[in-house]
Amino acid sequence: MTSKFSHVESISSQELAKEWDCLASERHHQIYNGLDITFTHVMAPLVESLVGENLDATLVDIGSGTGELTGRLAIRFKNIVCVEPSVQSLNIARSILSIFSNIYFINSDFEDCEDQLSRELDGKYIFLASMMLSADPQIDKFAQTLARIARKGDEFVATIPHPCFWPRYWGYEKESWFSYKKELMIKAPFKISLSDSEFKTTHIHRPIEKYISTFSKCGFQLISMTEPVPDKKIQSFYPHKWEFPRFLAFKWVKS
Repeated sequence: MTSKFSHVESISSQELAKEWDCLASERHHQIYNGLDITFTHVMAPLVESLVGENLDATLVDIGSGTGELTGRLAIRFKNIVCVEPSVQSLNIARSILSIFSNIYFINSDFEDCEDQLSRELDGKYIFLASMMLSADPQIDKFAQTLARIARKGDEFVATIPHPCFWPRYWGYEKESWFSYKKELMIKAPFKISLSDSEFKTTHIHRPIEKYISTFSKCGFQLISMTEPVPDKKIQSFYPHKWEFPRFLAFKWVKS
């Protein structure tokens, strides 16, 4: 039987953006129509709790996608800057977020927009990468860019598929090429609990220590790590009960 998963040796940022261009409309449909249980009931509330609320701060939403999460965060901050390489995702975000006057958009990879993120906006910065680091093949360059932009005391929140359990959940843990300790690019059909998709996306598996050591070397202190699991009521919305955490959240502060 042919595997639905494939190990990818390399992929460009342009190819990654095109994958999300193809998925953008369907992704918006999934979230807008409540099909993504995890987004609505697990990850969005978790991100809200981690970034908090600061009406004197600017939130930099890195990999902001089609903008649904950004919309939930908009009233919590003085300004929000959306950084998104997918043109189609950003077009949807511009449309659904047009009611807000404090949101700005940059169509770029984060590593290429350092000049645009210069301190034109005053106050503290909070950086968010929601389910984005696992789609960035240049995590070392990402961390170096973030370190140059962030000031002492600025916070960075990131969520990722759980490296320990995601391979088991999606089903590629037993593939001959998989190794937990290796950094691997994996192409697979995009799916959520209530909906499959014909579109494929590429994500990068990395061991947890890679995330921690990379940002530590760039001057970020880890202040919390969270493994969310839905409560009994939310579990009842899913076709299958969570047997283990599917996602992992980090919160760092620039030292």
